[in-house]
Formats: sequence, structure tokens, C-alpha cells
Amino acid sequence: MSAPETGDPLPVLEVAAITAEKLRDFAVVSGDDNPVHLDDEAARRGGLDGVVAHGMLVMAHLGRLVTSWPAAGALRSFRTRFTAPTPLGARVTCTGKVVSVDVVDGTPCARLRVVASRDDGVAVARGEAVVELTGVTG
Repeated sequence: MSAPETGDPLPVLEVAAITAEKLRDFAVVSGDDNPVHLDDEAARRGGLDGVVAHGMLVMAHLGRLVTSWPAAGALRSFRTRFTAPTPLGARVTCTGKVVSVDVVDGTPCARLRVVASRDDGVAVARGEAVVELTGVTG
């Protein structure tokens, strides 16, 4: 594989529709049983239209995008800002691109900008990751 360059896109990751079962399972494994993720009435009392996905579930999908990129080695840093709710039934698409390639502490690394968007085009999370590069030549 040749070395990635600034502007190179990451392969798109399309996530299956967010289901109530997925939210219940994530609540169990994450320990986040906030009712806005599990109970429509509680979510409505909180000002939402209904239950919404955990932000960390969306971030996990962005993490999958980053770590499944063939050039990605060790994850150096990862941060995300949540920008809109992800309602039940939404499909999420994760995209990203290389914003820089540098040497950090003697190791080639790529800085990536990533976005998770609902199927209606609204961005629900934006983030940045730095990964060590592996398996690249040139």
C-alpha cells in the first residue's frame, strides 16, 4: 500500500438502522442506562421526540471506521463532538479523510477528520483521530 496523502478519503462505513434492541444491548455493556436511550416517555420529558442512540455508540462506529482503515496502526488519539441526536431507526454513515500526514515522535502518523451522519444528511458527530501508519511504502 502506498503512503496516504492529505485529502485521501477513508472507506465509507454504513451502519445498520439503530434498533431498540441495539440500544438495550449497548446500555447493558456500557452501563449507560439513561432512560433517554431506552424509554420514549422519558426521552420526551427530556425534550426529545423519542429515544436516541447513546453518543458513545455513535463514537464507537466512528472508531470502527478509523481502526478498520487499512493504513491504520495504533490509535494515538481520538476525540468526538456530538452535534445532533440519533433517533431510533436512523441509519448512520461514517466518513472520513486524511487531513495531514506527519512524523510524531519518530513514527509516521495520519491525522483523520471523521463524521457520522444520519440518513437524512444531518451530522450527528464530528471528530478527529491520530493513528500510526502501518503497512505503507513510499
